[in-house]
Formats: sequence, structure tokens, C-alpha cells
Amino acid sequence: MALELYRSVAAGKRLPAYVRTARRRLGPINLEELDTHELWALHDAGARGHPSTDSGPSLLDLKIELAERMLGECRLCEHQCGVDRRGGEAGICGVGTNSRYFFEQIIWGEEAPLNPSHEVFFSGCNMRCKFCYSWETILDPGRGMPVLPEEFGRLIGRRRREGALNVNLIGGEPTVHLPSILRSLGFIDSPTAVVWNSNFLMSQHTVRLLNGIVDLYVGDFRFGNDACAQAVAGTDGYFEAAARNFRLAAGTGDVIVRHLVLPGHVDCCLRPIAEWMAENLPETPFNLMFQYMPFYEALNDPMLCRSLTPQEECDARRLVLSLGLNISRWNRPLPQGTERREVGSGEISTTIIVRPDGRVAVMHLHSQLMNLARALKSGGDTK
Repeated sequence: MALELYRSVAAGKRLPAYVRTARRRLGPINLEELDTHELWALHDAGARGHPSTDSGPSLLDLKIELAERMLGECRLCEHQCGVDRRGGEAGICGVGTNSRYFFEQIIWGEEAPLNPSHEVFFSGCNMRCKFCYSWETILDPGRGMPVLPEEFGRLIGRRRREGALNVNLIGGEPTVHLPSILRSLGFIDSPTAVVWNSNFLMSQHTVRLLNGIVDLYVGDFRFGNDACAQAVAGTDGYFEAAARNFRLAAGTGDVIVRHLVLPGHVDCCLRPIAEWMAENLPETPFNLMFQYMPFYEALNDPMLCRSLTPQEECDARRLVLSLGLNISRWNRPLPQGTERREVGSGEISTTIIVRPDGRVAVMHLHSQLMNLARALKSGGDTK
């Protein structure tokens, strides 16, 4: 059955991956005295199940040390900027050494096995999608609350006790915040499943560090060719990097692959992605998403400023069904009786945009406005 490892962790029947990694001791060594090549050799031996001891730093400590060193010549994502983030430089993502998140909340809007999910939205991203609905935080990666490891870890534990099945690390993009995230894991006092919700533009080094940390990867496979990735998101080499990372992730944990269907991009993007999935990961859960709405620079783009047509939706469904992708067999909720309630904090505002086609798009509805929106849609009252 799909996602069984993740389901067992979310249900409390199995320890999260990061807890098992934190319990693996490496013996009486000083990580700071080893060069980076020696650290990677030690890391890979530990990841392969090298016998654990009762003393010394943990495999998690080793991952933190490696991630910290990567900031000195940043190679966390496939852009390979090489900037010294510890020295005050910033690459494409704009993030320095201090991570920030602009919003966190227990949310019920994810795939069924994830709900309720504690979603954490980090500031900053390594892609520049024209249709991004969180452009304010991407343009200002210094916005939001600082990720203080002890405080952040305890926040995750508190949300777990309040009913969240997991901590869902989103963005922007979590990859560029990897050191801060790893440092926080040791302070989580109520073990919880870790969901890595990413654009999958990670470097191979980052994928290696995530092995033994992540219980479920949720990845947006956005573009089926590099020309579209460059035109729509300013990103080179996207398809090869994302395909490689999905394959690597599927070899170490559970994976859900998402694809948001873009107007005018069924044949050029969805088709090659769906064909790649059918050939490489045919049983992996695939979520075909039709909720595209133009925001940010897409409002001025002739192709991206509109909604999907009924024909595009029909063609997209027909394509993935013809290839036999796993689009529904996995999407069942975990049995739980958690009360649905709003729990969260942070800086987020409701955005209302009148689109070129005359339709009104509303994002980030606060709970007080949700009932109003439902009433307007149904023609009823707000009580």
C-alpha cells in the first residue's frame, strides 16, 4: 500500500526518521577536526547502516556539521551559487545564515494522508515562478519570524500535541533553509513525521543529507523541459535535476509527486513529466492539480494570465489515465478523530486580485473571511 512508512510514523506506530538518525552514534570523534571529504565518507557509512556505538556525536550532528559547512560555499540547491552565506553573501534565493518563516498553521487543505498538517512557510526561494502566490516573501527573504532552533523545535512539538500528523516544511523553498531545519530537529519534544514540500531543485548533496531525516517527500514537478522552466521560472537545468532528485528520494522514502497544470503547458510540460513518471516511478502517488490562478507577473503574461480551459483539464486527465499513473489509489486519509480548528501564527494577509478576464481571485483567506466566501459562493447568509 502506498505511503505505508509515512502512515505508520504519522500514526505514532514508528519513530520518525530523524529520531532514528539522532540515535545513531558515531564513536569518540571530533567532527570539527575532520575535513569535509572525511565527513562525507563517515556520513555515507552511517547512512548505509554502519554499526552504531554508545558514544560520540550522532549521525544527525554530522548532517548539521556538513550543512553548516555548505553555507561557506553554498551548494544546497542546483543553482550551485557558491556564495559565502556565512560571510554575508547571498545567492539567487537571497537567504543568508538566518532563516525566517512568515506563517505557520495546522491546515486541512493538503492531500488526504497529510491532514491535519502543520505547515511552515519559509521566506525566500530559489525559483522565480511568474505565477507565484507568495511573491512578497520571495522578494523579501528577510521577512517574518527568525527560526531559533530551540524555540522552533518546541513549536513543532506543540503543534503535534495539538493534533498535527506531521510538520510540513514549505516555502518559498525549504532547501535553502536546511541548516536551520536540521538544528531544530533535536528540540522537538513530541516526535512527528517530517514532510519535505519542495520544488525539488535540490543539489545531490542536499538529497544525501535529507536521507534519514524526511518521512515523506511532497514534490512539485513543475516543468517538462528547460525552455519552459527558464521562461516561466528563470531556472536552468530544471527537468534533469528534478527528475534525478525524485528518483533518489523514491529510493530512500515515501514520495508524492504533484503537477500543477499551467494554461498552455499540457503538451510541453505535463506530457513529458507524465511519460517520465510512467517509465521511472509508475506506482508513485501522482497528484494532478487544476487550481492554477495567475498572480504576480503572470497577470501580465499573455499565456499565463488566464485560467485553464475545460478542454485543457480534459486533455490532462485523459493523458495521465492513458499512462496508468497512480492518481487516486493512494489518496485516503489516516484514521483519526482530531477536532478541526484554526491553530497558527505569523505574518500573512488576504490578497484580492481582479484578473484580466474579469474574475476575482482571493488568496490566504483568514478564518473570519472563510465563512463569508462560502456564503457568497452558495448564495446563503454568513451565520
